[in-house]
Amino acid sequence: MKHFKLRILFAALAFASLTLQSGVSAEERKLRVVTTTSDLAYLAREVGKDRVQVEYLLPPTADPHFSDARPDFIVKLSRADVLAIVGMDLEVGWLPPIVQQSRNPKIFVGANGYCDASVGVHVLEKPTGKVDRSMGDIHVFGNPHYWMDPLNAAIMARNLRDAMIRVDPDHRQAYEKNYNALFERLRAFTKEQIARFAPARGMKVAVYHKEFSYLAHRFGFEPAVSIEEKPGVPPSAAYLKKVVEDIKREKIKVILIAPYNNPRYANSVAEKTGAKVLVLPTSVGTIAGIDSHEASISRMLDLILQNR
Repeated sequence: MKHFKLRILFAALAFASLTLQSGVSAEERKLRVVTTTSDLAYLAREVGKDRVQVEYLLPPTADPHFSDARPDFIVKLSRADVLAIVGMDLEVGWLPPIVQQSRNPKIFVGANGYCDASVGVHVLEKPTGKVDRSMGDIHVFGNPHYWMDPLNAAIMARNLRDAMIRVDPDHRQAYEKNYNALFERLRAFTKEQIARFAPARGMKVAVYHKEFSYLAHRFGFEPAVSIEEKPGVPPSAAYLKKVVEDIKREKIKVILIAPYNNPRYANSVAEKTGAKVLVLPTSVGTIAGIDSHEASISRMLDLILQNR
């Protein structure tokens, strides 16, 4: 009965959508863009401007590795002209089944409306040799938290531009103009932030998970200690003892975690070492005032600078 009701819901929504669009010209109709994350949504709005209607699936504070496939996700995907994903298997645990359930071939892998934002980005920590589950939650394509490098964000925007042009070629010039402005802004922003962060260059930090590798690589600090023994696996008591020793030896002052990381282990280590736990706003919308990619990056750097 539940599945029957869902089918009725999807059919009604599809009919309503067609009815609403029947009197709308191609010029007036906005491109429906669905993204997995708020960061991609921000970039999509900057590239598409008034030509796009953008929705994202995951709350900004959610762990993008995991999600419950809610019925409203499927509804959003069923209406999308473009689907933009982080890629590099970040969403592989939850997204593919609901894309199939959306029955929307416009956003299937390889379709014009499918946008893997990771294409062409600078990748860190790509494993070499054999990878198996004993190594933890290893991403075979490399660390997927690449959006925390603003120059990678510019590449993400380029991929979004290309997808919009594929689906809506009549407005190519608008998408190209908007992208070019965003690219120049991100490039200038990156240069400014590198200079601003110079006093903390070379600073060693501890992290819970390897979210911050790209931020560190671009701006020049070092994630010297990881509280996770293996990616996605809680640390053992013996390993935590070693973490405490390493933090004391390296005189590390801060432990960086994401909003969705369990703070239990970081707080325990902080109590034993005197290091301060910093919850960084890793995505647009994580906290009030973080309404752009630049604001997210700037705030993360601020917190590190203030506690160096």
